[in-house]
Amino acid sequence: MSLRIALIAAFSLFIGASAAEAASCMTFAKIKKYDADAKKIEIASAKGSERRYFPKPEGSTGSKLPRKCSRKLLKNPVYDVKPTGGRMSVTQIRMNFSGKMVNDTDDPAWLPAKLQELIDGKTTVVVLIRPGLGKDAPLGLTTIYLPITDEEKAEIQRLNDQAEDV
Repeated sequence: MSLRIALIAAFSLFIGASAAEAASCMTFAKIKKYDADAKKIEIASAKGSERRYFPKPEGSTGSKLPRKCSRKLLKNPVYDVKPTGGRMSVTQIRMNFSGKMVNDTDDPAWLPAKLQELIDGKTTVVVLIRPGLGKDAPLGLTTIYLPITDEEKAEIQRLNDQAEDV
């Protein structure tokens, strides 16, 4: 009996994780506006080159963009954001190559200022949209990947120069 309950629990967790994954997506976007009072962000879909946006050292595999957003997800371009909280509950701004989070999670003014900088610069970024916790939780913009920097390009070049042919 307990084995049966354990299998049912494991199956329901798998189904829940699969449903959440099905509703998650990454895509290129430009941030159109941010409403600090409502903690909502409006995005517009943008075009971008994954190879140029996420260059990799020679020999590395994998992709940063596991799937494109469906039209259904992009019909409503307004998503929730969380300017403060713990590392896993705040809307994260991440570096491109290293993936390092750059947020000041304790400063409520940090994220709005960074979003305004991206809006003013009309910067194309990669956004990760996921469902919130709970059955009827709205979708939220959980992660923003910044464009690759010159320092990151230099690090990729350093890694390529350091690599040896086998």
